[in-house]
Amino acid sequence: MKDEKNQFLLRACAASAALCTTACSVGDVSDLFAFRTTAVDDALTIRMPDGRVFRGDPASIEVRAPLPNGPPSTASVTLSTADRRGYGLSVAFDISTDTLLDQSFSVALTDGYGGGTLAHLSQSGARIIGPGTLSLRTSTGKITGQFETEDETFPAGTIEGRYEVVCLVLPEMLGMSPNGEASQGTWILVEDEAKTSKFCQTFAGL
Repeated sequence: MKDEKNQFLLRACAASAALCTTACSVGDVSDLFAFRTTAVDDALTIRMPDGRVFRGDPASIEVRAPLPNGPPSTASVTLSTADRRGYGLSVAFDISTDTLLDQSFSVALTDGYGGGTLAHLSQSGARIIGPGTLSLRTSTGKITGQFETEDETFPAGTIEGRYEVVCLVLPEMLGMSPNGEASQGTWILVEDEAKTSKFCQTFAGL
């Protein structure tokens, strides 16, 4: 179970860490959540059938350009919310950029590698929820959807709110000097904030 939690931590950390300044390290999945004593942002809302509500910042969609002799372009989607007590509910998964451009997709919620991960954090610790399915639709900055699981505590939920797209490319895609590999198999990517590169222009209208 610890390995499964670490996989979720790595995926969510990669989607939310500060670009080129912060490194992710595997600790405990609890590190993903901070107990909040102040008001929670309501840019993103997850509602349970029993009335429980989790709110958070806009969902994050991080698009990464294909790497030389490496993996193809991918998109990492992360939703992080918390209730009034500070208990967290987060989702993280990867999809192909072609699937992202469809703007309507479903992923399997699993407790390990190969699908999306739904996790809840309370005072008793972190728990990965599943199996189940997650369906989302994106359109001009708005995200909606729902999930269903076999878990008694979180059998279903609806998702509604906003999302933000971050596009990462190789420096040379922006006319900058190539930085090359930071280490074997690890490449330095930079954010194309204005989405002016040919690769990021594809996602400018999302």
